[in-house]
Amino acid sequence: MDQVANIAVEKRIRTELKQEITNAAASFKDSAKTPSHEEVLLFIKKFSVSVMSGKIIAVNPEQETRPNSKDFTFLFTYKEGEGRIDYYIVNSFLQRELAILETPELLYGLFATILIFTLLVVYMEKKKQALAMHQKYEKKQAEFRKVLEEHEAMALIGRMVATLAHEMKTPIATISNLVQILPARIRDKKFTDRFVTLTKEELGRAQQLINNLLAYGKEIEIDKEEWVSLTPLIAKVASKYTLQLNTPFSVDIFSDRFYLELLFDNLLRNSSGSGADKILINVLTDQTEDNSSVNILLEDNGTGFPENIDLNTLLDPFITFRARGTGLGLYLANKIVTAHEGKLSLYRMEHGAGVSILFPKKMVMIHGQA
Repeated sequence: MDQVANIAVEKRIRTELKQEITNAAASFKDSAKTPSHEEVLLFIKKFSVSVMSGKIIAVNPEQETRPNSKDFTFLFTYKEGEGRIDYYIVNSFLQRELAILETPELLYGLFATILIFTLLVVYMEKKKQALAMHQKYEKKQAEFRKVLEEHEAMALIGRMVATLAHEMKTPIATISNLVQILPARIRDKKFTDRFVTLTKEELGRAQQLINNLLAYGKEIEIDKEEWVSLTPLIAKVASKYTLQLNTPFSVDIFSDRFYLELLFDNLLRNSSGSGADKILINVLTDQTEDNSSVNILLEDNGTGFPENIDLNTLLDPFITFRARGTGLGLYLANKIVTAHEGKLSLYRMEHGAGVSILFPKKMVMIHGQA
């Protein structure tokens, strides 16, 4: 009966020891981030030494020799990838368990195992909590960015409305005053000529403001490209502002005619507003290292850009240094050039202001001297 009982006890001990080792390996795999085979083998070897000392020993057959069979009995081989560890039961421990089942020692082993598993569970729970807090933080940050963008959009809409109200008031008031006087001076040719001129100017100003605001409020999509002769287009715009035009070259631009005219209308209107009466257009083809762009330069003889202003900020919306400026002209000009795959920049001159427009070479045809 004792022999039968000892066989059953030995079988149970072997099963429990083997299960404890495999459970420890599985827990380590679950808690670690994709551990290597070598890391798993090293962990269970250390686990055997620290937790199961006196009961079993772990032997790496590639690096250590097999223990004395008188003192140890083979238990099982744990394999991980191409590596393995052989486990042996300490015979003295097994004999003690077979003769008298040492309950305190068994409880100690169970306590140690439970403690390790508890620590692993706590670690995994803390890790989950940290991940949840990080995700919550990122969500709150995204919500904050969205609210900030909405506030900025509302602020820009408010500035647009204020600009429209302020700028439209002047042409409407001018035309209203002229209309009131018109019946009394309808036969005065000098007055009627002046009435027509001023009305056209103020209506043109209002139309330009509306075009700018419409273009500002939407993305510019270039879908009606054609070859547009630049000289007559700029000449047409320059005549509106009584600017003398000098264009040494005849150039065609593959572009949207409406937006190209709006581009130069904004640029020349700025020149006229700064007191210029002459515009020089130059075309340079050697401005980039790979010679892939054509540089169109517009230079006027006006008052130029103030020294205390960063030129890059003038390309932002609603930034202006002129008393009657809306701050949209250069912004829209830059937006139109960008939509045509180009780049716009500003530069100072000794007398006047300069604008550089880089267009891809494929979009420009130069016909030579005008």
